This record gives sequence, structure tokens and C-alpha cells, in this order.
Amino acid sequence: MKLFLAAIVCLLLSFRSESCTLRMGIETSFAPYIIQQDKSWSGLNVELLTRLAKEVGCSLEFIHSPWLRSLKLIEQGELDVLSHLSYNAERSQQFVFIGPHQQEVIYLVGKTEAFPALTNLTQLKRSGTSGIIALLNGAYYGDELDSILNDAKNRTRFVFIRGNEDKQALLLNGRVHGVLEDIVAYHYWKKQAGLSTVGLEPLFEVYQSPVYFGFNRHTLSPERLEQLAKAWQHLYDNGELGRIVKRYQLAEYQFSLPAPASRLPQ
Repeated sequence: MKLFLAAIVCLLLSFRSESCTLRMGIETSFAPYIIQQDKSWSGLNVELLTRLAKEVGCSLEFIHSPWLRSLKLIEQGELDVLSHLSYNAERSQQFVFIGPHQQEVIYLVGKTEAFPALTNLTQLKRSGTSGIIALLNGAYYGDELDSILNDAKNRTRFVFIRGNEDKQALLLNGRVHGVLEDIVAYHYWKKQAGLSTVGLEPLFEVYQSPVYFGFNRHTLSPERLEQLAKAWQHLYDNGELGRIVKRYQLAEYQFSLPAPASRLPQ
């Protein structure tokens, strides 16, 4: 009888180890990458990750959480994956980077008259600005902007926002003069019906970097992480990922899927 019970326990543990649900931290709509419709989620990042999960025999669970809280939930082991994550050495202690799924290009988007003669970050650091700029709390926009934010005088010109929709709303309502925005997202929300975007333009590039799906090193096994990296390469090679990206192209702005360059622990 004891041997029988032991065999049942082993069998149950085997089934449990084979099951795989990836918990994705996801915030409100950030078209074209994340689109919320009632209680369902779609968008480019959702489609790409869903296809990757299927390739390794996993399903996805979407957990609605603002960006900064999602980073905390990753630390606490309550999430397995985030999208749109740029690489840096500090984050590599927590994440394995699969992808990249996009070459993110961040612009200062706003009204030209609010930022007279401002054409780059070097000018902003040297001379400051009279305009107020909103950016996503917890996001990484490169070392040059970090150095500006660490300067007490310049930091007062920035407002840190918990979510992308809030950031956009502040700009459209005239509460801030500019936002740091992904250029593809800018072209998407400019096309949305009912949004008064007259006079809002991408003024200059702030930062660009490949962005990845960041998988939690502490909730997923090394074997699973390696499997995910190989699956991404396979789906890129057979064209499936490219076909997904193609469905999100705009006539006004074209973008491509970067070649795989996943970053696994050495």
C-alpha cells in the first residue's frame, strides 16, 4: 500500500512539473503592444508571447499590474515574465532576456513651442527646459537621461507616471508639455479617433535599445529558460514571428523584428 501511495505521489509530481503556466505582468493598453478589451488582452507583445509559450507547451496568465509594481512582483516571485524590458547589468540578476522582440526608439513627443531650440539631451542637460515632461516610473531610458534625472535642478522638470495611459492623458489634457514615448506607440495613438493630437510631434530621439521578454530567473528553471530561447530562435527562423509583426505595420511607420540575441546566464 505504501509503495502504491508513493507511486501516486510521484505521478502527481510528474504531472505538476510538466504543467506550465507563465504569469505575465501586464498594464493597461499600450497599443500596438498591449491592447485591453474588457477583460481580454491582445496586441503584438501578447501575440508573440502566446506563440512562444505554446511552442514550449505553456499557457499564459495575465496579471494586471502597473509597470513599477510588476517589477516588485517579479522580485517577490509572483510573476514569471514581463515584456518591453531593456537590458542592463542590474536587471540581469533577476531576468533572463529572450528576444529581442523590438528595437525600441524613444522620442520626446510634445509641442515645439514648449521646447524652443531643444534638439537633444545634451542641450537639455546643459540648459534645462521650461517644459514639463512625463515619463513612466521605473522605466529605463538610458544612462544619459539617468544622469539628467540625478541632477536635482533638472529633475524638477519631470513627472513620473505609473502607467502609459495616464502619461498620454496628461499630455492630451495639457497638464504636461511633453512625454517620453515609443515612436511606434506614438503613431498608433495619433491614429485613434477622438484624440486631439494637433501640434504634438516627435521632437527628437532620446534613446533606443533592443527590448526583450524578461523571464524571472528565480521562478523558472535553467532548462525551461534555455528551451524558451531555442523556441524563439526556431520561430524566428521559420518566419512565424515575422508574420505576426507584419500584421501590426502602419502605412505611416514601418518597423521590423530584430534578429534573435537572447541573453542567458553564463
